Amino acid sequence: MLHRTLLALSLLVPVFAGMPPGRPLPDVPISQPGGKKLDLKQYRGKALVLALISTDCEHCDHAVDFLKIMQKESAAQGLQVVAAAGDPDAAKAIAPFGAQHQPNFPIGYLDKAAFLRLANLKPDDRPFVPVILFIDAKGMVRVQLAGDDPLMDKMETVIRGTIRELLKEPGITKNGKP
Repeated sequence: MLHRTLLALSLLVPVFAGMPPGRPLPDVPISQPGGKKLDLKQYRGKALVLALISTDCEHCDHAVDFLKIMQKESAAQGLQVVAAAGDPDAAKAIAPFGAQHQPNFPIGYLDKAAFLRLANLKPDDRPFVPVILFIDAKGMVRVQLAGDDPLMDKMETVIRGTIRELLKEPGITKNGKP
């Protein structure tokens, strides 16, 4: 009986403790059209949402379009969205993808190794895109959702709610001010 009570209490702790502590975001630059590299460390102090996508994925299209809305709604509160494609032809496909979706946030591409490293996956894992990483002001990945996660059935609600929680955390820079 005591064992069951302790187990039940341990399951409730994360509910009352806020978001999980997370893991450090790997230092992986994102290549952009024109040869520039995007260093994600520049977004320390912001609530960062990193969408790892494929340029030929319908769910990724939807995620990018919804993240445009979130960027517009929450940039002043300290949100920064970034997307990076990891499909084999991403270097060639990212410019047309960007032209089609007109994101209001940076987009780029990654090779397979960099994609897997950011997603914290093993080399033989098959990622289900989109993979959405929610990163706090200190550069810790606090929540990660893969395209095959049941929570992604309610993607907009889950993304909006997770961003709302992330923006409540201390250390978020809003409109250039802590």
